[in-house]
Amino acid sequence: MRAHLLQSVMAVCGGRKLTGATVIEDVVRHAGVSRGTFYKYFDTLDEAVTQLAFELAEQMTDDIHNVYDILTDPVMRTATGFQTFLSRAWIDPDWGSFITHLGLLGGEDGLIARKVKGDIRMGVETGDYSVVSVDFAADLLMGAKHEAIRRIISGERDTAYITGVAAMVLRSFGVSPSKAEKTSENAFKRLCVEAPGMMAWWRPIG
Repeated sequence: MRAHLLQSVMAVCGGRKLTGATVIEDVVRHAGVSRGTFYKYFDTLDEAVTQLAFELAEQMTDDIHNVYDILTDPVMRTATGFQTFLSRAWIDPDWGSFITHLGLLGGEDGLIARKVKGDIRMGVETGDYSVVSVDFAADLLMGAKHEAIRRIISGERDTAYITGVAAMVLRSFGVSPSKAEKTSENAFKRLCVEAPGMMAWWRPIG
C-alpha cells in the first residue's frame, strides 16, 4: 500500500504546485483509498514527496551504477548516463514529470552532478573532450537533460531523439560528429540489451 500511495503521489504531484489538502485529496482519489489510509503511512504530503524523492534518487543511483560504473571510456560513460535518464522518462512519463518539476536531477553537489563532472574531467585528460570549463560543460549537460525530459514527457516519442540529443551533447564537448553519433547509438543499443535484467522499471523502447 505504501508503494501504491507513492506511485499516486508521483502521478499527481508531477507538474503542479503542492498545495496541501487539495493535492492529498487528489492523491487518495488516484490511489482509490481513503484519506485515513494515506495518514497511516505519511503525516503530511511533504513527507510523502520527500520520501519518494529520496527513493527515486537512490534507485536511479543503483540502476546507473549497474550499467555505467563499469565503463572506462568517458565518452561512453557520458552517453550512457545521459540516455538512462531520458529512457526512463520515455518509459515512465510520470517519473519524468515528477523529477523535473521538483528539481530532482541533481544539484551542484549531488551525486549525479559529481559523476557528470568526473566524466568531463576524465574526457579532458584523455583528450576526448575540449571544453572551456568543466562546470560550464556540466551545466550544459544537465540543462539539456532537463529540457530533453520535458520534451519527452510532452510527447516526443521517437527514440532517435534520445540518441540525437546525446550526440549533440557529446559534440558540444568537442567530440567529432561521427564519433558522437556512433557512441550515442552504441550506448543506446547496449542499454536496450543490458538494462532489462538490471532495471526493474525498464520496458522495451521503440
